[in-house]
Amino acid sequence: MSLFVRKESPPRLDHHQDYRPFLRRDFCCRCAYCERTEAFLGGEESFEIDHFKPVHTFESAGQATYYENLYYSCAKCNRYKGGVWPSPRMVAQGLRFADPCREDMYQEHIRETPDGTLNVLTSCGRYTCQHIRLDRPSLMAWRRMKLEKAEERRQLEQLKSMLELELSNPEQMRPNVAALNAVISDIKRRFAI
Repeated sequence: MSLFVRKESPPRLDHHQDYRPFLRRDFCCRCAYCERTEAFLGGEESFEIDHFKPVHTFESAGQATYYENLYYSCAKCNRYKGGVWPSPRMVAQGLRFADPCREDMYQEHIRETPDGTLNVLTSCGRYTCQHIRLDRPSLMAWRRMKLEKAEERRQLEQLKSMLELELSNPEQMRPNVAALNAVISDIKRRFAI
């Protein structure tokens, strides 16, 4: 199953940038490739629109404003991917970009390890990692931090449950529970976990 499911049905628009609000929602304000969030990268201005199939390669197919060909991407991943596209011979050998709208590349082609590195499982995963540079140090640090924050969130939710159950005076503990909820919500928003 793919990680990103397109739910938006925008009208046909003249310029690919006009699809930005639709893409933000379909991609949950996350990069289609590295999965970092707008909240982590400093906002919407850190994101661009990627033509999954490059316009210069597929110009006759009308890919420039075809919504299904547009992906929400952080600026770094979009620049690394650029206009690269494998030849038909390479695709026949499994050397292609993983499509985050058709498959979950972090399950089918690549696996994250606790130290933030990636284990490549398929030729598609290798091709995608190499061209988008998914093994760059900043992404390894992000993946380690995401794992740490997921564990922190789990512990905070467990603590919140314990507080709610053990309270002799629930009114007195409400501000503490609200503070925990705020921290948990921020972790969920920044790391999409």
